[in-house]
This record gives sequence, C-alpha cells and structure tokens, in this order.
Amino acid sequence: MDKLVDASLSPDLASRPFKFTSKQGRNRRAQLLSIAFELLREKNPEEISFADICKKAKIPRPSAYHFFPNVEAIFHGIRLLHSEGVVEKLIALKNETFQTWKEYIEKSIDVAVEVTNSEIAFPRLIYGYRMSNPEMRLVGQELDAKLANLTKEGLVQKFQLDNLDTLDQVFGVAISIADSLLKLSYRTYGDFTPWMVAEAKKATISYLLNYFPEVCKVKQ
Repeated sequence: MDKLVDASLSPDLASRPFKFTSKQGRNRRAQLLSIAFELLREKNPEEISFADICKKAKIPRPSAYHFFPNVEAIFHGIRLLHSEGVVEKLIALKNETFQTWKEYIEKSIDVAVEVTNSEIAFPRLIYGYRMSNPEMRLVGQELDAKLANLTKEGLVQKFQLDNLDTLDQVFGVAISIADSLLKLSYRTYGDFTPWMVAEAKKATISYLLNYFPEVCKVKQ
C-alpha cells in the first residue's frame, strides 16, 4: 500500500502531486485505499460507493475529494497495485532458466494468475468490473502494453527470436488472448480453473507459433 500512497498512483487522479501532500494527507489516502480493499473482500465493486468508503474510513467526503475524485479513482489505485505486483514477478523471471520459449510464456501466465489470486479484490476489479471513466480505461490499456513489453523483453533476453520489428504488436495480441481467456474463466466460474488456465496457455502459444518456430536457440 505504501507504493500507492507515495508514488505509483497516477497523480492526475488527485488534486495535487503526491510528493507535496502532507503527512496527514498521506495517511488519509492510505486509509481510503485500505478501506476500499476491505470492502472489496466482502462485496462486488458495483455495491461499493464513495460514501461507503468515506464513512468506514471516518473521513468526511469533502476532505476525501482532495485525494480521489470518485470511487473509480480509488479502484484504479488498487488496480495499479496489482499491475506492480505482476511487473515485479515478470522482472524476476529474467533470473530463471527456461529450456523453451513456450515454458517462458506458460510461466508468465502462471505469474499473472498467482498475483491476481493473491487478493480477492484484484479479480473482482480487473475481470468483474468495467471502469466507465475513459481516462482510467486508457491507463489500463497502457498498463497492459507495459506487461506485454516485459514479456517480450524476457523472451528476447533468453532466446534468439526473429521478426523483432513486429514483436511489440505480436505480444500485445498474445497478452490479450491470455487475458481474455482468464476473464472468461472468472466470469463463468468465479475463479481461474486449471482447465481454463491451460487453455489460455495453449491459445497464446498457438498464436505465437505463427511467428516463432517450435524451437528457438537459447542465448548463452
């Protein structure tokens, strides 16, 4: 939660840059985020209002508006926390050894599932709720692009790949395929079932086989 309070949450979602916020302001922002987390463990996002969060946090709504303009901005902060968790795990994969690029793709999807399952609030927000604010949806798309780029960089670091000039677009599509099947699993079963996770891996790899050979040389 400290990351969100200090820097990670988009400053555009608050009335002033975070670095200029007083200690009391930082504490109140942290309290609002923590309460939103608590409520999301009990309810779906649609059942939670800005007023609910303020009341439980014991922060007057006029004061809370200094930190978040609406409930979606608070939810967006939690989604950013999820993205940072996935980013950290993907970066850590660079230190692991993989025999094939397919193994790397499978592990990347496992990482996304692991982080998303670490908090019940994460899948409820990411796969069970649609942001109505266009700016926040755009930020979500940018985060997806960042995750796709990290996956691409990991593969380029470990394997000899061709078609480097088109990899950005290719991995953008590949990540969308995996994400769509994970979303389908959550919305259908309320969970990421082993079968659906396996299907996400197969579908993503099948798509990438249009661009990569079955076997790519491992870089030393």
